[in-house]
Amino acid sequence: MIRRRPIPRSDCHWSRGTKPVNSQHYTVNSSNSVRTYSDGREVCQENAQGYQEYTRRVEVMVQRQNYRCCLCKRRLARNDATFEHQRRRGMGAAFRDDRIEDGAGNSVNGAAHWVCNSEKG
Repeated sequence: MIRRRPIPRSDCHWSRGTKPVNSQHYTVNSSNSVRTYSDGREVCQENAQGYQEYTRRVEVMVQRQNYRCCLCKRRLARNDATFEHQRRRGMGAAFRDDRIEDGAGNSVNGAAHWVCNSEKG
């Protein structure tokens, strides 16, 4: 029989409503839709407002790309478009960046067919 030690609990116990909105690593915008990290990355929140912002950004990218997939260059419909991250979302999305333009106005990410995006990985 293998005996395992219990995982020690943290001293920090957040009760409902007392957890701080902003942490030392990121700030949340006023509409509670986007987190902005200190290195400039933006990540859409996992709530209704974040989903709307994410969808809006995909539509902007589709229009910017003249309704063409950024990977295969074929025609792309809005309902078939997904967010294609330039930098992969590995490590549990630790490096995820949902910006569509950097500070200099250059394109960062693109819109792609979901099939093309899944094949790329």
